[in-house]
Amino acid sequence: MKKLKNIVGLKKLSSTIGFLLVIIPAFAQLTIDPGGLISIKQGSSMYIGTDFKINSVSGSSGYFSDQTTNGDVTITGNVSVERFLEKDIWHNVASPVSSANSGVYTGTILVFYYDESMVYNDWNFGWVLMNTGTALTPFRGYDVLDSTEITVDYTGSGPAALNTGGYTIGVSLTNSTPTEIASHKGWNLVANPYPSPVDWQAASGWTKTSINDAKYIWDGTNDLYTIWLGGGSPIGINGGTQYIPSNQGFWVQATSNGNFGIANAVRTGFITGTPDFYKSEEVFDYPLVSLVAEGDGHSDETIVRFIEGTTNAFDRNWDATKLFSMNPDVPQLYFENKGYEFALNTLPQIKDNLSVPLDFKCAKAGYYTINLSDRTNLEPQTGLYLKDMLEQKIIDLKQEQSYGFYHDPANDNARFKLFFNPSQDVINNITPDDYFTVYSSGKKIFIIKNTVIRLKGDVIVYNLQGQVVATQPVPENKLIHLEINGPTGYYIVRVQTNQSVINSKVLIFN
Repeated sequence: MKKLKNIVGLKKLSSTIGFLLVIIPAFAQLTIDPGGLISIKQGSSMYIGTDFKINSVSGSSGYFSDQTTNGDVTITGNVSVERFLEKDIWHNVASPVSSANSGVYTGTILVFYYDESMVYNDWNFGWVLMNTGTALTPFRGYDVLDSTEITVDYTGSGPAALNTGGYTIGVSLTNSTPTEIASHKGWNLVANPYPSPVDWQAASGWTKTSINDAKYIWDGTNDLYTIWLGGGSPIGINGGTQYIPSNQGFWVQATSNGNFGIANAVRTGFITGTPDFYKSEEVFDYPLVSLVAEGDGHSDETIVRFIEGTTNAFDRNWDATKLFSMNPDVPQLYFENKGYEFALNTLPQIKDNLSVPLDFKCAKAGYYTINLSDRTNLEPQTGLYLKDMLEQKIIDLKQEQSYGFYHDPANDNARFKLFFNPSQDVINNITPDDYFTVYSSGKKIFIIKNTVIRLKGDVIVYNLQGQVVATQPVPENKLIHLEINGPTGYYIVRVQTNQSVINSKVLIFN
């Protein structure tokens, strides 16, 4: 901690203030530099009788974490909170002061908010361009693009200038006709209204009754969304953590029309700077597969996991919807089930021969890989295979760890399947059309059974007049043969089972 001068700088202040009344002289200025913090615990109070400033640079900001619930922090002077924004990147932002307007984003008119209720048959209809000078609403997120680096300066004056206390914002789920698909509906751009990080997993302070317990933060540097799903078994995707940086916009998906709320109790007091992200050591007590698509300098993660009590459909607080990159050239992996698109798909259990469709899309042609991440947690005896339906290739993903392929944007998105504990038929790429091989030699017809599946049915031999000349039940053994004593010529062999019908033309010599 540095000493007070004519202008006071409390730089790198990392102590927690508890049960203490702090008075800053009127001639001074209190400044928190990037990486510095002040955390005011519940039951404490603080009086700042001067101007108060929080500075920001690329990659880090100072922050002020007021965790009190009774308005026990008073600031009598002017307030200034900086936020550094990189150029040519869309930023989801928010105002940490009560009186800012869109004019703070100097040098650009590209300031948008999102109105979910405007969505009709295209979720892009929700974007609304703001007029310059329009007031910024606390707890609402905004999307901003500037062609130059800027340090936004949110300013205000008086005791109520700095956002603190509880906030509530309406969230909506619009069911329009014609309707968007379910995974495109209910998106609301909200924000952390405070000049400090908040914890999505805080024990109290959130009101999430009308949303799925997941938050999405746009990472403009890597052109993807980081995701953190809370719920019964919290987990992050694409590097997402439980923390939301200072005055950061983020997305939530409403499950009904209602309200979303935040309070000081969710504000943190232990992260050393924002917007920094911290990843804790992961320990999973359930089966999980993490896959990462990579190519052209971009990547994207998707996860399937298995937890008892969930379903194959979308489970609130257990699944996370896919939000696609705004850059169409970024490779995207996701799961689709009945038109619903998942970034995280939680299923009830692993069964033998379980197949899970895996979709891939990218607007740019090229060579890409699907990699098995080291986050994956499977028992040694659990088999995991990836099948390329386009190339008709199947690999042991646990052994190979990666699969490379050429992608053309014209390819069907539903290109891949994951198989858990597959049968030899799946591993050997045997489909119902390949269950039997039929050929003849002399007056004998040979039928080879290629599948290990037990099938019921009949082998029927017809002459070209359609008359049945031989019949036999489909046997269980690998190879059978029939002897035809009819005249030399062509015959039709039909292998008809409860799973498939195969017709073959053979030549008999007698």
